[in-house]
Amino acid sequence: MQTRGRMRSNKAMIGRNNLRGIVGALKKGEAVWFAPDQDYGPKGSSFAPFFAVENVATTNGTYVLSRLSGAAMLTVTMVRKSDNSGYRLYITPEMEGYPADENQAAAYMNKIIEKEIMRAPEQYLWIHRRFKTRPLGEASLYI
Repeated sequence: MQTRGRMRSNKAMIGRNNLRGIVGALKKGEAVWFAPDQDYGPKGSSFAPFFAVENVATTNGTYVLSRLSGAAMLTVTMVRKSDNSGYRLYITPEMEGYPADENQAAAYMNKIIEKEIMRAPEQYLWIHRRFKTRPLGEASLYI
């Protein structure tokens, strides 16, 4: 059901594990939507600050896609209008100064995500367990 709904407004869907397909689409100039604010687990993640939490698992997917495809990266954020008449779409210019180091890139992305969330923090999906993956030996933040 979710796939069918998403396909109504998208040209195609590429599985999140299909790195070759994602990079290929980017190299062809296709737009690819990717959610870097999700906790994908420890594999392929770096720990970086996010708001007041010092070590938050942050996907290295953005870094990898950037390096492999050379594609321009920008953010797209939707904010629901206060009168519920629709959404305002914010599209930022291409990111500049994206770090060449994987860990620095994770911190850089988290700063960008923080800025986008602050457009309407009450609308962010805080219920998503963004902080579930912890560094080895650190307690869960959900206890």
